[in-house]
Amino acid sequence: MNKKPQLLTYLNGMPDIESMYPVLARLHARGKINVRAFVYSKQLRKETRLSEAFQTYGFVPELGSKLSMKFFFQKAMREADAVLSISDPLWDSTTRKRRANYLFKLNKPCIFLQHGAYQLGVNGRLTKGDMNYYSEKLLFWEPLAENRDLFADGVTDRTEIVGFTKQNILPMRKWSAEVEAWKAKYPRRLLVCQSFRWGHGRFTKDSIKQFYDLIEDIIARDPDIGIVIRSHRGKTRKNHKYHDNRLEKKYPNILFSRYYSGLLAKATIHDALDLCHAMVSPTSTTVLDCAYSGKPAAVFDEGLKFFPDLPQINDAQDVESFLKQIDAPGPEQGALIKRFGQFEENLDRASAAIENLLLSKQT
Repeated sequence: MNKKPQLLTYLNGMPDIESMYPVLARLHARGKINVRAFVYSKQLRKETRLSEAFQTYGFVPELGSKLSMKFFFQKAMREADAVLSISDPLWDSTTRKRRANYLFKLNKPCIFLQHGAYQLGVNGRLTKGDMNYYSEKLLFWEPLAENRDLFADGVTDRTEIVGFTKQNILPMRKWSAEVEAWKAKYPRRLLVCQSFRWGHGRFTKDSIKQFYDLIEDIIARDPDIGIVIRSHRGKTRKNHKYHDNRLEKKYPNILFSRYYSGLLAKATIHDALDLCHAMVSPTSTTVLDCAYSGKPAAVFDEGLKFFPDLPQINDAQDVESFLKQIDAPGPEQGALIKRFGQFEENLDRASAAIENLLLSKQT
């Protein structure tokens, strides 16, 4: 009897865990291949709910130190039959580039899993020329369309459509008494996200000013609404820190979801969504996080075409109209889930694609 092939992956931080762990847990439960994953031990100290989540889902990754994950990974990679990653080795610009280089040296198969709704190199241009991929299999969330033109010859033949696979695995957070009091004071709450950290000319100083002017306009029209403002992964940047501090001092109905400080410290996007009844966001994966949590989502009108059927927000009047969906979500919310698929089916599709690739190499 043939030995089961082994899939290896490294869970360096929450983006890797959120994107890949649900697929790894499903693969482990199906039992057709062996799954081996290393999770950075520091991450379990930063997010204390992870250990409980791993036990709940039935797949517990091995703990990895910084040294073992960045420098002493060679033995594990040699023993594996393929590696799963959310970054293609050809385009890995992180401090973990050594792993990618060793993958090249071994000529080891890699499987790429999409992790962003608007992701450069998937449905946005990352490079001027046609984009090549090292990965033998690319798992995308939806069928190719105009983005087909982004890729070098042969890349599209390696894609497989699996649907949205980024699933929240953490148990619900318990909030402090201060946050619970804030919730009671503001029974209608809106999450407003921003992504001003991104470059490539997507946002300007005017964009930032317009965002904070809009927040004040919303409160002027509806002083009783609670607003949670969240930057990408709760990171604070110099280009918006002044605006945050000014609004925080001025409006008691605004809370900021900052990772390292404040009442919502260490909150994830799903924690922030649990606090609120609806969300407005730039074109981002947070839109899908919101829709799959069962809450209505709207997007800022940036001229992008990824979510054309969702409410497009330009001003406070648009927000006021959108907030009616708290009580009566529009049909476009359910249509978004139909477009990207049901979680259970998506996880099985992604698992089958990975299994088929590894098992085919045994024959």
